Amino acid sequence: MDRSRLITLVILALVLVGMTTFYFMNVWEDSQTRFRTGLPVPRNIVPDSLLSDAERLAGLPPQVPAIRVTDPLLSGGTSSSVTLIVFGDFQSEVSRQQASAINDALLTVGGKTSIRTVWRDLPNATEHSQSVTAAIAGRCAAQQGKFAGMHDLLFTEAATYDELELTRFARKIGVTEDVFRTCLRDPANRFALNRDIEDAAAHAVTQVPTLFVEDQPIEGYIDAQTLTPLLRAALQQANINP
Repeated sequence: MDRSRLITLVILALVLVGMTTFYFMNVWEDSQTRFRTGLPVPRNIVPDSLLSDAERLAGLPPQVPAIRVTDPLLSGGTSSSVTLIVFGDFQSEVSRQQASAINDALLTVGGKTSIRTVWRDLPNATEHSQSVTAAIAGRCAAQQGKFAGMHDLLFTEAATYDELELTRFARKIGVTEDVFRTCLRDPANRFALNRDIEDAAAHAVTQVPTLFVEDQPIEGYIDAQTLTPLLRAALQQANINP
C-alpha cells in the first residue's frame, strides 16, 4: 500500500472515531441533563423492550379492533355487509357533531340495515367530568336493547347527567327503570369501561371521534358529505365480493 493511500485511510479512521465520540458524548450529556431535570428520555435511545404499549404505537395509524357481541349497535346487525366503528365521548361537542353527520350519511346511502354501526366508548374524564357516567348510561340502555335511543338523547338533551335525568331518558325510550338504575350503580360497569379505554389505547386510538369504515381508519371529525361516498364505496365493494 502506498503512503498516500495509508494517510487517507488513517484520516478517515480518525474522522470516524471523532464523529462517534462526539455523538456518544452528546447522548451521555443529554441523558445526564434529563436525569437531573426529569425530562423524558428520547424515544430513539430507549430499547423497545422498555417502552410501554402506548409508546410503541405512537405515530402508528389506528388499528381496527375486533367486533364483540357486547358492542352496542346504532344500526344494522351481523348480517350487514359493511361495518362502521365509532369511538366517541357523549360529553364531547365534536362527538355530538360526528353522530349527526353519521346519521345523515346513513340516511343518504340507505344504510340503516346494510351498514352495521358499532359504538365504542372513549370518554375523556379529565376534560368532561360526566363523560364516564354518560357512557355507563349508554351501556345500561344497551343491556335492554335500547342503546340507539339513549345515544341520541345523551347527545341532544343531556344537561346534568345525574341519575334523575338519565332515568327520565330511560323512561322515554322504554327501558325498565329499576333495572336501569341498578345498572347505573353497578361498579362492574366502570371496570368494564376502563378495560375498553385500555383496549382503545392498545389499538392506537387516542382521540374522538375516530372512525373505521371497514378497516380504513379516520381520525377526527368527518362531515356527512365526505363520509357518504366512503360508505357507498364500501357497500359497492361488499356487493362485488359478497
